[in-house]
Amino acid sequence: MQDKAQIEIDQNFDFFQRSLQGILAEHHGEYALIRHREFVGFFSGPGEAYRAGLAKFPDELFSVQEVEDRPAEIGLISLALD
Repeated sequence: MQDKAQIEIDQNFDFFQRSLQGILAEHHGEYALIRHREFVGFFSGPGEAYRAGLAKFPDELFSVQEVEDRPAEIGLISLALD
């Protein structure tokens, strides 16, 4: 059985993929902070988005996705934060 964090990441990633075309023009190159399949905000860098998520959601149940033509899952922050 999947843990709570992985379920949140998977659901947020699915939501992000389905919503991408609707946000791409306005937020291309930004990083989306997502929680419970909703956009919480958009940020200029992954570190900024991650820190905002930590400040708002201490349980760390959120995702950060780069708004790009080809989405890449970075749910548990697999890149260096700026």
